[in-house]
Amino acid sequence: MWQRDELKTKRSELLFIGFIAFAILVVSGCFGDGNVNISGKVTVDGTTIETGSIAFAPVDGKTSVEGAEIVNGEYKAKVPPGDKIVRIRGMKLLPNEVYDVVSKTTHVSSTAIRITDAKYEAEKSPLQATITKNGEKHDFDLPTMNQEKK
Repeated sequence: MWQRDELKTKRSELLFIGFIAFAILVVSGCFGDGNVNISGKVTVDGTTIETGSIAFAPVDGKTSVEGAEIVNGEYKAKVPPGDKIVRIRGMKLLPNEVYDVVSKTTHVSSTAIRITDAKYEAEKSPLQATITKNGEKHDFDLPTMNQEKK
């Protein structure tokens, strides 16, 4: 009788240790979050967007919105697979010379101006993409702001 109780206790301990190990793996992300790595280029009439942002929103609303920064016309993002509405904000940096009257020096700063039409940033952006697997490339070439073909 004593051996049975000891076996039950050992079995319970092993099950408990297995459950804790599994929980640690899940919490630490060892099973992954289901997202895939994608990348691409973003241009306006073939010209590289200097800076901006890109977001991938689920068409069905069932996963999170994920995005990335656009740097020198390129982005890399980690996104849940599925059909996405793509939102893009493209900016151009304009250098400004600023004269500091106190220090009597001139320095250069930048002002960012939007170069993509606001409809591409909107919740109902006309841009779409289907994300299926790691390593996919999704490039976007937008028309010049306010100069789309009608």
